[in-house]
Amino acid sequence: MDSVIPSGGSDLNLEALIIADGIVVMIADITAAFILFYIYRMNKRKSALLYSIAWMFDFLTVLSSAVGYMMVSAIFLTIFSSMVLYGSIKFLEEESIRVSYRDVSFFIYAPVALILYVFLIYILTKNAEWIITGALALTIATITVTFSGMLLRKMKEIYQNAIRYFYISMILFGLHMIPGSLFGFYQWYLPVGFTLSAILIVFMILAMMKLVSSETFMKQGRIKIPEINLKPGVMLLNSSEYQKLKESLKDIPALAFIRDVINVPEKWKYYFVTTVPFQVRFKNTVSPTDLGRMTELIYRYFEEFSKSGYHGLVIIDCLEYLAVYNSTESILKFLSKLRDFAVVNNGTLILVIEEESLDKRIFAQLRKIVE
Repeated sequence: MDSVIPSGGSDLNLEALIIADGIVVMIADITAAFILFYIYRMNKRKSALLYSIAWMFDFLTVLSSAVGYMMVSAIFLTIFSSMVLYGSIKFLEEESIRVSYRDVSFFIYAPVALILYVFLIYILTKNAEWIITGALALTIATITVTFSGMLLRKMKEIYQNAIRYFYISMILFGLHMIPGSLFGFYQWYLPVGFTLSAILIVFMILAMMKLVSSETFMKQGRIKIPEINLKPGVMLLNSSEYQKLKESLKDIPALAFIRDVINVPEKWKYYFVTTVPFQVRFKNTVSPTDLGRMTELIYRYFEEFSKSGYHGLVIIDCLEYLAVYNSTESILKFLSKLRDFAVVNNGTLILVIEEESLDKRIFAQLRKIVE
């Protein structure tokens, strides 16, 4: 339960606990809002700005509830939850992750579930005023905040533990408002509900701070890279040509898919292409059969660099290995799509391959597709 509370008398201990919880939450809210706004000013990520606005509205939710304006508090709570959802959708957009029909299909059932749930609350409480001033806002916030956390699971691969803590805290915060909407009308629930709310809000704020202060989040919008003297599009190089060019590319934050993980330039983000699960030894691995994942990673990389005004560089130094695990048709379709990504986003795709390793007809098809 957030800080929307029903009016009514309470003993001094209960009142002291609620005041203490409210003070903790308001301090956390205002601190998070200012830090997130500062991060927005640094890297211009709109998701940080939206999350900052969300925590300001949670601050106003607590404040208006404390002075007895319950209807106003309910409105502020719904605005808070809406800004959390908006911020999460913008966050996905910034990372070039699309929200699919499957992701939002949950909302097909939301209106019916909402009205049935409100009926249930009325049956339990027989109090229409509580539904208007508290329960309805808490139910709406439950749906939007929980859904926001579910959406953020799509970024596990990019942010790993940082996003995991955030989306878990967000889902828990959303779900904890269910008993709040059912039992928040009763005095016996207030000590449990308000203490739990304060703990989860602080947990979610700390998880959010960990996420937005991470190097991965902060780097977007302020990428500084040397100029690349390469034409946009696709380059087909043999191993010898690639090794000569590699030295000049060591300071470029390239995205590489490789088999040889020795002497990889420090600034490259690379994926070890292998069928063996080496996650303990290597942070980033990808299966040669998972062309879909490779496509998504390359698309996100090119789009991020394009939005930042820079020239992206992707290197695939394992084409022969991919050809062992995939059909020729699949490989050609895969490379054709990557070629389009590179051209549209003004980036360069380097394909390392020995001409004699492929049938002449297939190599001719490859050259025709990518050039």
